[in-house]
Amino acid sequence: MRKLLFTCLLAPLFLVAQNDTKIINLTQVNVKMGHEMQFMEGMKMYKKCYVNNNGANEWNAWRQVQGKNMTMAFTDTMDKWAEMDDQSDPAGNTCRTMFNEFIMPHVAGYESSMATTMPDVSPAEAVSTDKVWVTYFRVNNSSDFMDAIKTVSSAMKEVEGQPRGYWYAFAGGGSDSADYMVAWPFENYADLDVDMDGVWEVCAKKHGQKKTDEVRAKFRASLDDSWAYIYDKSEDLTYSKAEEAN
Repeated sequence: MRKLLFTCLLAPLFLVAQNDTKIINLTQVNVKMGHEMQFMEGMKMYKKCYVNNNGANEWNAWRQVQGKNMTMAFTDTMDKWAEMDDQSDPAGNTCRTMFNEFIMPHVAGYESSMATTMPDVSPAEAVSTDKVWVTYFRVNNSSDFMDAIKTVSSAMKEVEGQPRGYWYAFAGGGSDSADYMVAWPFENYADLDVDMDGVWEVCAKKHGQKKTDEVRAKFRASLDDSWAYIYDKSEDLTYSKAEEAN
């Protein structure tokens, strides 16, 4: 079952093995100020109901670290667009009234978007992580933007063995929506204190400083805006059938 609804919470967030192109449904939920505990308890109730009714779908829930109010992110992953045609979810239908009663009253709003994975510029395998740094990009020239990303990605593959981040291209969206995003996984916050070469420094090792400066200028000219958030996994709201079995 695949629905562009917040009533459906499926699969892992962001980090998907990218040997083949996949489609990601991403829903970001803004929780009303002062309603954080009620929202969390409502989600736990929904999860318990879904599990008790032998729900077939699994999901990860992640909390956005920065921002004005509490924001949660949920996703599902599809192999083909045709999966959107399958609307069956008996457990979800059984628990729907609970969702409407105990969760939605605490939601200020939510936004759904869709994106496709980009295997050519991403690591081939997914990693297990509890934390991820996601940067979003809105561009005015996709061709120049992707030329720059491909150049940097090839440098990362040669110098470090593989790219650092998982790239996604959004499918549609409003005029203020992101066109691309990249997710960098990390294990703990201490990793952010570690000094390492930036991607442009790595690119210079492969292509030289002159070409790197040219690529960087092309990248900046193609970019209208960018922003980033850290997401931290919520174990209490995440459901994995393998974990439940243990």
